[in-house]
Amino acid sequence: MIYGLSTGRFEPLAQCILALPSEGLSLVVTLVFSACFWSGIMNIMYDSGLIDGIAKALDPFLSKIMPNLHNSEAKKYIASNIAANIFGLGFAATPAGLKAMKVLKEISPEDDETASDEMVTFLILNTAGVTLIPTTVMAIRKAYGASNPADFLLLSIIGTFWSCIVGLFFDRVYQKRAHRKLLRLKK
Repeated sequence: MIYGLSTGRFEPLAQCILALPSEGLSLVVTLVFSACFWSGIMNIMYDSGLIDGIAKALDPFLSKIMPNLHNSEAKKYIASNIAANIFGLGFAATPAGLKAMKVLKEISPEDDETASDEMVTFLILNTAGVTLIPTTVMAIRKAYGASNPADFLLLSIIGTFWSCIVGLFFDRVYQKRAHRKLLRLKK
């Protein structure tokens, strides 16, 4: 705005300002309809038992990275969160993530407000999780006129995969160091 006013380009500035509400509304409508559609798909997956199947398929993986987690309810919420994140549905992953974190806190061996190892590992999975179909990003790209809104898909998959691997690696390294330090303090 300062540049437009200082250079006397009032007409392009006015056109830009007047176009913003329309573009904003278009983007919001695109994102809301995308969120509604994919949330519906997640509900269908949950009601059909597909989330239970995903939870069973993820059980060996979750048992490997969270060896002290034996609560099936927590695993189901974690699996639901992971499934939503795989499809790029952060808005649909949030309720399952909050429920998973609540259950993890209830079963946590920590007496104070300290996060358990499982809570930290889940947070890493939630934040840096693998995304196969980033629906929100594709919806935004489509709303802004991308000729191929999914042309970045391979790079997105590789990027999220490696961020998840690196996050889990450092989580494991930190957990081992913390447990060794705890053992030394107990001696």
